[in-house]
Amino acid sequence: MQQPAPDIAPPSAGVAAYLDHLRGAGAASATLKAYGADLAQYERWLDSAGRTPADADVALVRRYAAYLGTLRYAPATSARKLSAVRRLHAWLFVRGKAPADPAAVVPGPRRGRKLPATLNEQEMGRLLEPRRPADGPRALRDLAMLEAMYGCGLRAAEICALRLRDLDRHEWTLRVTGKGDKQRIVPVGRPAAAALSRYLERGRTALAGEGDCDRLFVSVRGRPLHGSDVRRILAAALRREGLPERSPHALRHTFATHLLEGGADLRSIQELLGHASVGTTQVYTHVSVRHLRAAHAQAHPRG
Repeated sequence: MQQPAPDIAPPSAGVAAYLDHLRGAGAASATLKAYGADLAQYERWLDSAGRTPADADVALVRRYAAYLGTLRYAPATSARKLSAVRRLHAWLFVRGKAPADPAAVVPGPRRGRKLPATLNEQEMGRLLEPRRPADGPRALRDLAMLEAMYGCGLRAAEICALRLRDLDRHEWTLRVTGKGDKQRIVPVGRPAAAALSRYLERGRTALAGEGDCDRLFVSVRGRPLHGSDVRRILAAALRREGLPERSPHALRHTFATHLLEGGADLRSIQELLGHASVGTTQVYTHVSVRHLRAAHAQAHPRG
């Protein structure tokens, strides 16, 4: 006989109100899910000490940070969990639901900067100009999808969410819905436009059939693609061309890196990527440091 699942305590009133606040502020569902799980873990730990987020003190938050360290999480995971705790306590304090903000003075784990993996221009040329002719519906779709991801700097979730109406074939732009349902308009370059045209004219109808799916990219059964499909398609294309393994996000990193190396300014790249802060975009200056050094040596009087 199957054992019933253990009861999971509902969030406290303060945590529930905070999650409602995030939902109302337009937080993405993935963000809400992650914060909900992280704060549920924090509340369980506090409950074992007979405390709640509203009456936690600095010593308790420090002990919780140390407890996370014993679980051997990756630094990024621990940082995310502590960020959720920090934001909760700051919100409780500002809203008058707690007498103090005990997390404000607790430092997070040190995180090493991990430079994003990219492909160089020659590798991208091989990936997007396969040795075999791309004349079947799936091949047309795959090439158009990879061209759009690299040419427009799209996340896997963003490429899957694109609908037919999001592509303007007169201006050749895409309306992209990013994190937090924020929309941005990105231009579609000539190679991506050509690949999209071939896909729409000769590939999508064959894949979609009689279905009514309005997604731009569809599966062989006419259904929306998922992130796992994008990873599989990219992995197969990389293997076929003998290129190093990369995640779909690497095409977004490559897009930004090549723009920077081509002379684009950080603010423009920030807009194209949909980053809320230019600080997030600045990681690409580290990726392109050799290119920037060469530009400095060539252009500066003391280079």
